[in-house]
Amino acid sequence: MCGLISAFYPDGVEPPPAETLQQNIDASLEIIKYRGPDSRGIYVSPDGRVGLGHVRLSIIDLETGQQPLSDEENSIHCVVTGEIYDHDRIRAEMVAQGYKFQTKSDSELVVQLYKRDGFNLMTHLRGEFAFVLYDVKRKLQFVARDRFGIKPLYYTVSNGCILFGSEIKTFMPLGWQAEWDIDSIVHQGDFGDERTVFKGVKKLAAGYYAVCRASGDLETRPYWDLSYSSATATPSESVETMISNVRDLLVNAVRLRLRSDVPWAVYLSGGIDSSSVAGIATKLLREKDPNAKLTTFTLAYVGKDPATDESPLAERTANFIGAELIKVEATEAKLVGFLEDAMYHCEHVTNTFHGAGKLLLSKAVRDAGFKVALSGEGSDEVFAGYPWFPLDYLRSPDPVAAQLGIPLPTDAERKTLSEEYQANTRMPQFMDVQLHTGNKNLLDIGAHRTLEAIWSFAGGAKMFKKEVIERVGTPDVARCIAEGVDYKVRENSVTGKWHALHVSLYTTAKTLMGRTILNIAGDRADMAHAIESRPAFLDHHLVDYVNSLPASLKIRPIQNPSDKSWTMVEKWILRQAVQPFITEEIFLRKKVPFNPPPANKPEGSDLVPLQAHLKARLTKESVERVGFLDWPSVKEVLDGYTTAATFPGKGAIDARARVLMSVLSYVVFQEKFGVPTYKV
Repeated sequence: MCGLISAFYPDGVEPPPAETLQQNIDASLEIIKYRGPDSRGIYVSPDGRVGLGHVRLSIIDLETGQQPLSDEENSIHCVVTGEIYDHDRIRAEMVAQGYKFQTKSDSELVVQLYKRDGFNLMTHLRGEFAFVLYDVKRKLQFVARDRFGIKPLYYTVSNGCILFGSEIKTFMPLGWQAEWDIDSIVHQGDFGDERTVFKGVKKLAAGYYAVCRASGDLETRPYWDLSYSSATATPSESVETMISNVRDLLVNAVRLRLRSDVPWAVYLSGGIDSSSVAGIATKLLREKDPNAKLTTFTLAYVGKDPATDESPLAERTANFIGAELIKVEATEAKLVGFLEDAMYHCEHVTNTFHGAGKLLLSKAVRDAGFKVALSGEGSDEVFAGYPWFPLDYLRSPDPVAAQLGIPLPTDAERKTLSEEYQANTRMPQFMDVQLHTGNKNLLDIGAHRTLEAIWSFAGGAKMFKKEVIERVGTPDVARCIAEGVDYKVRENSVTGKWHALHVSLYTTAKTLMGRTILNIAGDRADMAHAIESRPAFLDHHLVDYVNSLPASLKIRPIQNPSDKSWTMVEKWILRQAVQPFITEEIFLRKKVPFNPPPANKPEGSDLVPLQAHLKARLTKESVERVGFLDWPSVKEVLDGYTTAATFPGKGAIDARARVLMSVLSYVVFQEKFGVPTYKV
């Protein structure tokens, strides 16, 4: 996986002495050495205007894969993070064409493909990656990020110098001074678009590349995006063929991700996603060794409420596939102990225990001697696994599925089903983001739903000072998301070219998955303990194919023959495709959200661990130092939570605690990044 930093000084910007630049790059790498504990490398251009730095976690080609990488003429230099799959095939093809490789590393493909194909090299890259390449002859820097945003990459301009880094904190030794971006903070730009909480620091968007020229020009362009078939297309395959193709593509995606020169394991929960990956990986291993045994890791929640603990399900799956299961004990006290580390590593507002839980799990994987872990991230956003997707599915008819002979509810039944589903699943915590104007009848428009209560700044405008709201307006996460969506998506929604479910899948993939889950529960929590996570469901060959399928194969309406009632089955085609690899229990199980263990008060204490931690850390001094938060409002919520907390069932967190965890995120950012107090 590794980590990188680059500094590019355009013409007219005075660079520091080469020795100083090298020292600054080295200081940046020291900050993120946990991402690459195996080796470190730095390149500084002859004119001192470009510096590239890399810390390496050795996975492929342990002996000769050190970075930065260079071509045989020493005119192309590159630092790469992540993993590029199917590299052996491409390498053999290029060697036959006369291209010379100096290592066996998958990363060197970037150098040689650039020499052959220029910017078009992106077409050939499959996997999760981010890289910075410098072309000495053209004085040009070419930068790219993978299609889904699995690997992080940020950029900013500081004192005229263009900086790229795997993490924002790498910019600090190179002269960057953190400042609050108050508009982004209030409207949740870190979730809805490519901004961050820091002024002038942006994420290079997933599926984009950037070009930096000596003139100082910095341009970003897309090379790939999610796309879906027309809502009225004529199907060219049978349902049985579609199921078989999904199975074959997923098996191949897992097969590619087993390639490693170091030990690997699998993250296993009680859900269909990780269970499928574990089952397929076991089958592939035993094709070569009938006695092969997989090692899996799962969080085991300790507490009074068994509904929060999925480890018994994981254990039954492990027994089914003959895998070893290592249970990692999790209590609220342990999660609270990792909470601020999660905030620091993720550089993202955190108001759940997802990041802390993943830190706890990845540490156990590392301590057991592994460097790679396969995971199930991305399946919900590809196959429609979240609880709001059935509502979006019911917004529009599906004529493509009707052509396949799939029984579907009538328009009237869809409207009734939607009303019943919303009432029964208590969906007011979700919001509609209208991507167009017009008649707001449920069946006439396509829209998407996304979680506002979880990822918006819970608590609303009252947590901010009045002057802040007067300056940037009332928090409007819905507008931020809608404006952050590509115009083609809005057009496809307005015209009905895409089914409403597909509009929802697109937007959820770009926001909840791409900007949050793949950060908080993905790369950042894994790489904090030097673990390379490989999400097999985010193989773009698989995703492109699934996106071409009718909506009704993802959310499948099933009619009860006796009473004619309808049931919405999420991830229907995935269930059919992976049935040979999972237990019947997992095949039939509905998605259950991740929740922490129930809180227990330590002996002799009146507070549960989260209450105690928030009370200790959120003081008048620490909150007011941030500058834009209203201490009386924060204190009111804090007092209410610490004196009369509620403990919802199944491990859910008191909503006030989530408000306070968001506040704590800003306190932690200020302390770690040295952010000046915001002046209202």
